[in-house]
Amino acid sequence: MTREKLFAVLLLGLLAIALSLPQQPKSKRPTPVFKQPKTGGLLLPDNATLIRENIVDTFSCKDRIYGYYADMENECQVFHVCMPQTRNSIRWSFICPAETVFNQATFVCTQTESSIPCEESEKYYVLNEDIGKEVEEEEEADQDRGKKNATKILEPEVETVPKKSFPKNPRFLNEERSLQLY
Repeated sequence: MTREKLFAVLLLGLLAIALSLPQQPKSKRPTPVFKQPKTGGLLLPDNATLIRENIVDTFSCKDRIYGYYADMENECQVFHVCMPQTRNSIRWSFICPAETVFNQATFVCTQTESSIPCEESEKYYVLNEDIGKEVEEEEEADQDRGKKNATKILEPEVETVPKKSFPKNPRFLNEERSLQLY
């Protein structure tokens, strides 16, 4: 019983010391209140509404493979990266710079006039299937080309430069002589 009493007294003593230590004062700063973004719920930069005023968030990555997808409801000014997970998928959203749209055929934001028509973007969603694939035919062709070119490569001519002999320092000569004696 004495051990239990001693342990209880020590525990109460440590608790009393902990409570008597000065507490950090609570911050007097107000808690920040975040405004509801005007980007339709998408996590886009604050100035996204300067590029496109009415941004809608209806695009879903459900049942989509990993890849880049133009958002046709936002006239391709917004695009999404979908990454499937075990139970659902993760979506990252981006907005193209002013006066550009996401070109689904090339996976980059381009000038509107040099891009495919936005309404045709869905036809190019299949290009996402090629992301990460190795192209064996091209690799084999590159290897064959490399073998053919290797036979054409000549050994470079190397010019030899004669060695110059420098006069030896007398101090080093004495050390060399002393080492040769042993």
